[in-house]
Amino acid sequence: MNSIPLDDRFSHHTTAVNDVNLHYVIGGQGEPVLLWHGFLETWYCWRKIMPALVEQYTVIAPDMRGYGDSDKPTSGYDARSLCKDFHQLVQQLGFEKIHLVAHDMGAPPALLYASDYPNEVMSLTYLEEPVLLNAHLEQIFKFSPQSTQKGGLWWWTFFLAPDLPETLIAGQERAFLTYFYNTYCNDPSAIEPEAIEEYLRTFATPDGIRGALGVYRSIFASIEQTEPLVQHPIRVPVLALGGETVTGEKVKTMMAAVATNVRGGSVDRCGHFIPDERPDYLIEQLLTFFQDVAQRSESALT
Repeated sequence: MNSIPLDDRFSHHTTAVNDVNLHYVIGGQGEPVLLWHGFLETWYCWRKIMPALVEQYTVIAPDMRGYGDSDKPTSGYDARSLCKDFHQLVQQLGFEKIHLVAHDMGAPPALLYASDYPNEVMSLTYLEEPVLLNAHLEQIFKFSPQSTQKGGLWWWTFFLAPDLPETLIAGQERAFLTYFYNTYCNDPSAIEPEAIEEYLRTFATPDGIRGALGVYRSIFASIEQTEPLVQHPIRVPVLALGGETVTGEKVKTMMAAVATNVRGGSVDRCGHFIPDERPDYLIEQLLTFFQDVAQRSESALT
């Protein structure tokens, strides 16, 4: 179990949902906010914003299947399966409506959550991830000097090869993780050595590597699950943010294809890892967004 010291307002738990055991951290009171991590990270990527959110909200930070201290099965990594995992967790905890905050590869299943259970989602915050539509991905993977800067998104296709990624990553897990932090952070020091050690604790195992790659190996199923949102966009309020040096305004632009109520934009002086790099800015944006959603909801009832 996690060895990182934890604010005494939070506690660790494990529960069975959708045929897997999920680890999660929870604390606070008030409206629930579910924090959904992405590739190569765990619940711990939210460590810098959880203390501020817990002052006003119930904070739930799970590990997705395949990550951290959750089970690492061989299947169930498509966006809808991951969505069902966390939906069942929220139901077990007894919450009727939640705010979703999702980063990287946690964002596509969070988008489906907002689509599948619109009456149970107060808001969706979508951080630093393309919307998984063929039209968007064809542009991203277009072979050009612009799209292949820093090597392009080479890992999206590399991970589709069976077995080879596990073979090449094994024994080089630290170099693999730090490559992404050094390449896609505006300031790599934002991810401190203690955080890297925590991620390596569960990633640097055969199951940890295989589990982490699962979201990419299920990518075509996730795209197929997302495409219907073009014809049936979500009405849940969305905050879409991209780091200035990575996706920037594109996240908001892409989200507008599948959602009717979108705000957001580019985060200055920030790369891919927004919760690590600009936590104070993210906290400010989230609190303002949540409060605005609450006020609009109250106005609609009067």
